[in-house]
Amino acid sequence: MSQRCGGHHCRAMTTTIHLSGPADVLAVLPYQLGFYPRDSLVAVSLRGSRVGLVQRIDLPPPEHVGDAVAAMMAPLRKDSPRSVLLIGFEERKGDCRAMLDEMAAACVTEGVKVTDRFVVRGDRWFAPDCHQRCCPAEGLPLPAPSEVPAVAEFVGRGICPLPDRRALAERLEGSRPQMSSELSALADDWLALRRGATDPGVDELDEYRATELDVWGQVLWAKDTTESIQARLPAKDLAMLAVSLTDVDLRDGLIAWLCPGTLARELIDPMLLSQMRGTLGEQPWLEGQTGDVDQVITLQRIERRLCEICSALPDPWAVPALTVLATFTWWRGDGALTRVALDRALGIDPSYRLATLLERMVDLAIRPERTSA
Repeated sequence: MSQRCGGHHCRAMTTTIHLSGPADVLAVLPYQLGFYPRDSLVAVSLRGSRVGLVQRIDLPPPEHVGDAVAAMMAPLRKDSPRSVLLIGFEERKGDCRAMLDEMAAACVTEGVKVTDRFVVRGDRWFAPDCHQRCCPAEGLPLPAPSEVPAVAEFVGRGICPLPDRRALAERLEGSRPQMSSELSALADDWLALRRGATDPGVDELDEYRATELDVWGQVLWAKDTTESIQARLPAKDLAMLAVSLTDVDLRDGLIAWLCPGTLARELIDPMLLSQMRGTLGEQPWLEGQTGDVDQVITLQRIERRLCEICSALPDPWAVPALTVLATFTWWRGDGALTRVALDRALGIDPSYRLATLLERMVDLAIRPERTSA
């Protein structure tokens, strides 16, 4: 479904979800993006009946339309679609027209066919290039989610879009002061124990890593529940997760497991890699073991767990976890959440190296190559 880049976001995962018409596409987009787009342009790459790259960008002021189109076209070229569908989301009539026109012209210049253009305003959608009776000037109502099989499948799995981009930031806000104080004290204690393990020898450090990876496995693979991680995971375990990511080797190993292609596995300590394989297993979303919707839901579940961890951690301990989340969401193509995570991480520690490197990649719309496990 999607990949989101730079100031905008996009999802680059192809899907076999069957959509019967434009209304279905418009109805399912919020479920693919993770939130309801507002004042945005969305470009959907198409390869026949299959959906490829899905990009979204905020509607810019008139003087920056050219820059916004250029930001959208860079990843679109890499995706090499047969055609593209352009959709403007606006609050006021005409707000998205400049972006729709400039984007369509850029696509034509690049030799990419524009299959259609649509505008969504309120609960209705419009086809500005169609003047037949099937597309009246007053627009057509968006279908109810229950009327679109693809949406119903997401809803049936408990997936619901957030109301807007601001809601993404709220998912990553820090924990309550009282809990922050308790977690910080527990994290300090675990870090002291862990640092002591580096002197006696490697075996003891491996034992600490094994304990931490076991908690990571519980968090990433636990069944979905309405309870938050803060409610169901002991504070000492949350502290353990935070401290584990101060171990750069373990942090990078977790990233290599979550995001194959981001970091070369041969650079990961062999013993640590063996521990991770035994505790975390493999990644079914990369091996074709599940259908596309199952893969999306698995990835969204992991994203949700990482968000919960980040929101539970006090600022002094949150930066590594936020950077792991940002790396995962950027690898997935979720630029909006990547930006939110990086904003909090760099606001706490502007010098955290991995976060600064990732921010540069996002600025340049450089995405890691996704590879199989």
